[in-house]
Amino acid sequence: MFRIILLLVLLCISTISAQAAQIVYPKSDSVVINSDKTFFIGNECPENTLKINNEQVEIHPSGGFFHPVKLQTGENVFTIDNGEEVIIYKITRPEKSTPPQTKQINYNSPKTFITKSNNVPLRSTPVDSGLNRLQHLEDAIALNIIGEYGNFYKVQLARDDYAWISKNDVKTAENIDNKPAKIQSYIYDELPQKRVFTLKLSKKVPYILSETSGLDLVVYNVDGFYENKYEFHINKTGKPFGYKIYYKNRTELVIEVKNYPNIDKKTPLKGLTITVDPGHGGDEYGAIGCLCDKEKDINLAISLKLRDYLQSTGANVVMTRDEDKEIPLYDRVTISNRANSDIFISIHNNAPPDSSATANPSGTSVYWFYPQSKLLAAKMLETLTCELGTNNDKVRGESFAVIRNTQSPAILIEVGYMTDPEDNSKLITEEFQDKAAQAILHGLENYLNDIQ
Repeated sequence: MFRIILLLVLLCISTISAQAAQIVYPKSDSVVINSDKTFFIGNECPENTLKINNEQVEIHPSGGFFHPVKLQTGENVFTIDNGEEVIIYKITRPEKSTPPQTKQINYNSPKTFITKSNNVPLRSTPVDSGLNRLQHLEDAIALNIIGEYGNFYKVQLARDDYAWISKNDVKTAENIDNKPAKIQSYIYDELPQKRVFTLKLSKKVPYILSETSGLDLVVYNVDGFYENKYEFHINKTGKPFGYKIYYKNRTELVIEVKNYPNIDKKTPLKGLTITVDPGHGGDEYGAIGCLCDKEKDINLAISLKLRDYLQSTGANVVMTRDEDKEIPLYDRVTISNRANSDIFISIHNNAPPDSSATANPSGTSVYWFYPQSKLLAAKMLETLTCELGTNNDKVRGESFAVIRNTQSPAILIEVGYMTDPEDNSKLITEEFQDKAAQAILHGLENYLNDIQ
């Protein structure tokens, strides 16, 4: 921190010609923002006085600043004055438009469609976001469609069980057989590292697997059961430690439930496979901080230090990237699953939406998607905020691509806010990056020892 302040002071002293404040966000001096508020972030010599529309801006000792502003409908003009040079920003807030009313259409008779790819989300509501995913289905599964709403079809799974699926994820097919399937056999295998449940069917049918006190499987369109619905409960033998469900040979529905590994309290990570995912990379910069640093670089720096600490404890570490390159989101999950990872951790740093400008958020947050990951998220946040001294920005459930379809507990960590001057000034230092990596390591150890 001292080096940053000294560098900025020397820069201020050595500046001969007048120079405007450096604005990082908004990204240009003429933008459209569909919100009633936004913020300016950037940096300025701490010795200067900075005003935006005559409001004094608080400048952090590092030089970074975050300044929220309100937006009226239409063009908003902001004068940014540091006493040496004035710059003008124009931000347009468009008129609020009323979206066209969409009505649900109910069909006179059901139609049959089939899923046309793997990992097709079956949802509880006709909305393409949020925690409404019930299941991710494989390709070539026939579905009974009874209506539509906007870009979604309404699926009837059983008499009183409904779901929604995107119109883009299904297709019509000739000679579709949508008669109920028959259960031909059931096999249970108990192996050293997992329990395996195999339900052999006469064909693929839709299903939903959910976490409750254990795992609840509902298989739909199955002959010989009430409402053609077969229900099966898998008892919990400990805290969840990963599971997956898939069709094998197109007719065998398989559930694999990982057994909790034997843990030595002194070396709980020894022998475990941990996937570390540094967020963004390549042309995907992520958030840009007040001091112009790129999130992708900080994510990678913390992740590489974490890799070294994990390996020193005897863990096997899989990196989704160990250099500055772009990795597609779904490939990151595939890398983890192929390695049969025990835990998946995605490392990021945050930036708020325009609508949260006046809150000026800061601190650490941790996200989960599957309930099995919630305890890991809670333990991780507790450890990080304690060891780093950052603000507790909460544990949240969120439908992020990198923590969906994982076959192990999976979390996404936002170590700090690139937009908060205090967080940003810490995140760019190697000392804090090292401290963050150690705290993540300790969070994993606390989680493993807690659920043993």
